[in-house]
Amino acid sequence: MYLDDVGRGVNAAIQQVEKLTQNVGSGTFTVNKDNVLAAGKIIESQADALFDMWRHGVRELRIVPPGNDDVSILLAKAWNDRLLENDDSYRERVKDYVAGLRKLVVQLGDTAKAYGYTEDQISAAFGNK
Repeated sequence: MYLDDVGRGVNAAIQQVEKLTQNVGSGTFTVNKDNVLAAGKIIESQADALFDMWRHGVRELRIVPPGNDDVSILLAKAWNDRLLENDDSYRERVKDYVAGLRKLVVQLGDTAKAYGYTEDQISAAFGNK
């Protein structure tokens, strides 16, 4: 009975991680003077959206032991370590991905400056505060 409950909790946590990362992928695109501002805006908006989902969803990843027995407690701890606590947890991976997107936005801003756009044009296009 307890293992079924743990399994359901783990599955729910994995589904939350998949929800947070379902649109995460890798790829390439070419930036030029005509699309650098649009690219920056798109990437920044995606970073903001992913961060908001991460911030609100990360609390739901914690596995609560379904019982007080050793197996329930140890399994819940192991999953919480993997999902939330370890340096390479899913929580940290999503956070690092968002940080990478934000660094890319900064690089695109620098590229836009090199193309001759002003700070005000870049801020207006990217939606920076």
